[in-house]
Amino acid sequence: MKHIFWIGTLLLIFVSVSAQGQTANPAAPLELKKLDVWAGDWALSGTAKDKPDSPAYKVVWRLHERWILNGYFLQVHQTWKGNDQVLQGLEMLGYDRAKKVYTDYGFGSDGSTWFLTASFHNNTMTESGISKGPNGEPMKCRMTWAFTNRGSALSGTQVCETNGSRWTAVSVRGTKIK
Repeated sequence: MKHIFWIGTLLLIFVSVSAQGQTANPAAPLELKKLDVWAGDWALSGTAKDKPDSPAYKVVWRLHERWILNGYFLQVHQTWKGNDQVLQGLEMLGYDRAKKVYTDYGFGSDGSTWFLTASFHNNTMTESGISKGPNGEPMKCRMTWAFTNRGSALSGTQVCETNGSRWTAVSVRGTKIK
């Protein structure tokens, strides 16, 4: 009889602790709705330039973006074709509630990384921060995206700076294909 009492008591404690550990997921911040314009598949093309003194080249850039983790993050898979290379990238876009800023963490198949913060003004999104190339050299970059046609088309220009030199690193136009 004592065994049944103790088993019952332990079972009751376990159920109580389990119920306390399960809380409802809070809703994602409303600010994330601004990133909805990116969700879907994008086809972009234009020109790029890796360094101030390097030649410009044609680039084709594909983005596949979808909401993950209960709508808290926008995951971006990308393919960048240009300069005789095919690079893959993974980005996570989100919103930092404490700092009240949009965030963008990215990782490239060549070892490059970037951390950017973003802001919105009407139909324009501006991202700025530090990008590090495959060799780890940091560059200060600012990407300005202008959306048109109710978010079905865009243009983007990235200006970077390193060692006192400033140049247009990327200039693209694109359309949402899905």
